[in-house]
Amino acid sequence: MAVDYKKLFLKPHEEKRILDGEFWAYDNEIRGSLKAFHPGELCRLYSSEEMYIATGYVNPLSTIAFRVLSYDPEALIDRDFLRRRILEADRQRLALRPQNAYYRLAYAEADFLPGLVIDRFDDYFIIQVTTAGMENFKDDVFAVIGEMYPGAVLVEKSLASAREKEGLPLCNRMAAAGAPEEKVIEVNGLKFRVDFLKSQKTGFFLDQRDNYMLLAPIAAGKEVLDAFAYAGAWGLHACRFGARHVEFLEISGEYLKQARENAALNGFAADRLSFVQDDAIKVLKEMSKAGILKDIVILDPPAFVKSRAKLLEAKRGYKEINLRALKMVRPGGYLVSCSCSHFLPRDEFIEVIHDAARDARRRIKLIELKSQPYDHAVLLPLFQSEYLKCALFYVY
Repeated sequence: MAVDYKKLFLKPHEEKRILDGEFWAYDNEIRGSLKAFHPGELCRLYSSEEMYIATGYVNPLSTIAFRVLSYDPEALIDRDFLRRRILEADRQRLALRPQNAYYRLAYAEADFLPGLVIDRFDDYFIIQVTTAGMENFKDDVFAVIGEMYPGAVLVEKSLASAREKEGLPLCNRMAAAGAPEEKVIEVNGLKFRVDFLKSQKTGFFLDQRDNYMLLAPIAAGKEVLDAFAYAGAWGLHACRFGARHVEFLEISGEYLKQARENAALNGFAADRLSFVQDDAIKVLKEMSKAGILKDIVILDPPAFVKSRAKLLEAKRGYKEINLRALKMVRPGGYLVSCSCSHFLPRDEFIEVIHDAARDARRRIKLIELKSQPYDHAVLLPLFQSEYLKCALFYVY
């Protein structure tokens, strides 16, 4: 017998999006008051005409009032339910790259696990919980990972601003008592020391690891600027592929320190590297005005677009940094430009760079436009699960 979850009703004609495969119902689409529900409480969603739509969880504190977990009216949402979902997500990844031990194991709604991201770094599992509904199952998630991978080191890194919108405190902790906070990982033949409690996101940008390889055929003998360098992954790949000199530009002293340490960890000669702690937006403007030239400029900034309302402002920011970068690229050189915001579609991203090139009076050719890898796969029609753009341009 199905468990007796509370019922939540949509206003008339609001069910089509969810029936078509989307995962969210917004507070202005809900009929009646949400005051009877607790944050993260499980419920069943119905149309205004009392047709069953989905089972999921509700949060009266959030603009996203309901998130789908299952379309089965008999579904029981418990640890076994989560285990099946997490196991299926892991099987999908391992079927494609069975030898890989560094991947996104669970990708929120794209794996039918709204509010949950799990990144695997060999025996370290970094868990990010962003919703009240998944917060209620956090201990179950930890237990499931422990069953799947005995001896797993669990790190909870739930620092996304979405938690505040859900009425949740931020959390950054080693869930495994006594485990080291640092681990040396290996990506594309390079070593990186990751301090999981001091790093961004879940520790390392696994979504870019295939895109770093764009530098393989073009970096040898070149002068490279890695702007918004974070812990140096782009610049260190340039070094690995033979760059003559790489300049790392990063505003955070902590992350620039990590970039230095990672360079030393890989044995790169100090005279091939320089490290500048400063605001990349400001320095790009200063360098371009000073006539400084590079063979390759790499732009991998944090998301400029935090909401759809800020899209126009963010486009101006993307245009500015790309304009400055293009002015600095020697003719015959390359621009690598990235955006990690799902609010900026790929066509608009390319158009922003095209506009920047016109204003910089440079001609550019789009060589490759890449996205996120197999373990960050996009679930249709959930456009929010597609976010990463990484473009390689030849600059005339």
